[in-house]
Amino acid sequence: MEVAENFNHDNFRFIKTNFAQIDDYIKDNSLTGVLIDCGVSSPQLDEPERGFSFQTKGPLDMRFNQKQKLTCKDIIEKFSEKEISTILWTFGQEKESRKIARFIVKHREKNTIKNTLDLAELIRAAKSIKTKKHPATKSFQALRMAVNSELENLSVCLEKIKDKLIKSGKLVIITFHSLEDRIAKQTFRPKINFHEKDIPLKYKHVPDEFKISKIIYPSPQEISLNPRARSAKMRIIEKL
Repeated sequence: MEVAENFNHDNFRFIKTNFAQIDDYIKDNSLTGVLIDCGVSSPQLDEPERGFSFQTKGPLDMRFNQKQKLTCKDIIEKFSEKEISTILWTFGQEKESRKIARFIVKHREKNTIKNTLDLAELIRAAKSIKTKKHPATKSFQALRMAVNSELENLSVCLEKIKDKLIKSGKLVIITFHSLEDRIAKQTFRPKINFHEKDIPLKYKHVPDEFKISKIIYPSPQEISLNPRARSAKMRIIEKL
């Protein structure tokens, strides 16, 4: 079903846009609550033609917004070995990132990597460390995050939300990756001013602007109903 990019109702409004564009729609000191779900849409993941899955044949796409220019194919065909390796390590924490990048670059010199199954098989051939997960799991995750600039956009959005929330306003954020959770924690931690750097730690006092809850995990019952929730972490952040 095709959904309109902007849809208004008496009680809500749908806007098809990026987290980082929150300034275009929300005024400062206007939000009492925010819910950010960093999860990827399961229907998108399950559509072979979107190119997210290493288990079904599809194009090397991986774009959330299919109007943007950069695709996974661009990264695989045009990025340098070092750039590919950095993506796999930074966003996927793939221990064999250098080896996989080397395999990709060497393979593309003589052959075309045509689809997601070709790429997944190439990654499988490159890896020597065996795990219970599919060999391409971390690499596909990393490529998807790079294609969509997921961490950069989340970081920009969270910085802007500081000014959007009223005092006592709350942000609920659900992350599915340790790097996403780290960005949330670092964004709302007290900041030490530059001139305070030379002051001994025990004498420093940085007032808290936000209160960050501990991680809330999904219950075993929820995970049994939705296995993709197993990596979810939820935090509640209150503006003081």
